[in-house]
Amino acid sequence: MPMETLIENISNNLFSDFDFSFCLVVNILTYLIVNTLTIFNKQPTTWVKRIILIASTVVLGVVYGFIGSELKVIINSAILAPISWSWIFKPICKKLGIDYKQVKSKKDGKDE
Repeated sequence: MPMETLIENISNNLFSDFDFSFCLVVNILTYLIVNTLTIFNKQPTTWVKRIILIASTVVLGVVYGFIGSELKVIINSAILAPISWSWIFKPICKKLGIDYKQVKSKKDGKDE
C-alpha cells in the first residue's frame, strides 16, 4: 500500500470518527460559563471547572444526538474535547491573554 493511500485512509477515518465542531462548541460553552462565574466574583476551582465541562459535554451530546449525530462520534468527540482544550485551545488563549485566571488553593497554596 503506498504511503499516500495510507495517509488518506488515516485522515478519512480521523475525520469520520470525530466531530471537531462539537469539541470546539463544548470548549467555548465551558469557557463562557467559567468566565461568567468569574465576572460575578466567584472564582471556580478546578473541580468546579471540570463539572462545568462534564455538564456542557452531556448537554451538547444530548442536543447533537437529537439532531442526528452518531453516538460513536459524540462519545469520541466528548473524550477529545478536554484534550483539545489542554493541548490546542488553552495555549492559544494564554498567548492572547484570555485564559482563565489562576486561583490559589487555600489548602496547599497551589494553583488550580
